[in-house]
Amino acid sequence: MPTHKTPAILCLALLLALFCSPPGTAAQPEGAWGSERKTVMLANGMQMGYVELGDPGKPPLLFLHGFTNSSLGYLPLGRLLAQHHRVFLIDQRGHGESSKPACCYTRLDLAHDAKLFMDQFGLQRAHIAGHSLGGMVAQTLAAFWPERVDRLMIIGSTIGRRSLPSRDSPRPPPTFGPLDAEIRALKDPIDPDSAFMKIWWEVPGLDPQIQYHMRRESARIPADIWRAMLDQGEVARDLRVTAHRITAPTLLLFGGKDSLFSAADNADMAAWLPHAQAVTLAELGHSLPEEDPQAVSEALLDFLRQP
Repeated sequence: MPTHKTPAILCLALLLALFCSPPGTAAQPEGAWGSERKTVMLANGMQMGYVELGDPGKPPLLFLHGFTNSSLGYLPLGRLLAQHHRVFLIDQRGHGESSKPACCYTRLDLAHDAKLFMDQFGLQRAHIAGHSLGGMVAQTLAAFWPERVDRLMIIGSTIGRRSLPSRDSPRPPPTFGPLDAEIRALKDPIDPDSAFMKIWWEVPGLDPQIQYHMRRESARIPADIWRAMLDQGEVARDLRVTAHRITAPTLLLFGGKDSLFSAADNADMAAWLPHAQAVTLAELGHSLPEEDPQAVSEALLDFLRQP
């Protein structure tokens, strides 16, 4: 998800790609915003939008975006990574050009979609990277299908909320602080230029044109799907219970000024993934990949170059 300033919170050429895509893919109109994006039908009947970048002969890297973002929000980072890897930026269900069913949006549902995407493209193994919500999904993919993950990169994410020990335990705070109430009040059609959407997409350093288009990308998500993802995402949100399953070499990449996940949250995550390397980019906030794609790409590529 984008960074927020509120206290609690934010390929080959197209023609060649058309001929090289697996069965069931379709491209967006040439010349339009997001014309790099295509769609593919997965074995579970879900349509998934994606952008493919880089040489098909290079090691594959699958990137999973944050809440209400999409593949298009990570194009600057994807192009940098594509100098060394075959990069797939995917639209997770509920986002972008992917299917938007009423159910289901747990981390396991999204991870299974990613696994089926890999199946569709014949990717037996790949590096997996995820930002925010995508980092939780990446952890889940690495936990349940470890044989499919070469290296795992978790960016500006979390080990999740602890399960409540009893029904009398205090309820956790809203996921996005006061913006949770704004999400619950959303009505279709969502105005991409509303005060809420401008706050939601207030990302330091983000090109205004990209911000303009990404507000519209998020506004395309029906209001009920915003709420479904927010509510259903609470199911099995404690990733500590599956952390021991993760065996892939892992990088934890944090923003020193993250307003959504604190330094204590980062330390907790590192404690539950003791084999992981932890790197903090001190001047960046929650939306590291959008704020400084160059710095993030360098951190990821340095990790991927390690023996």
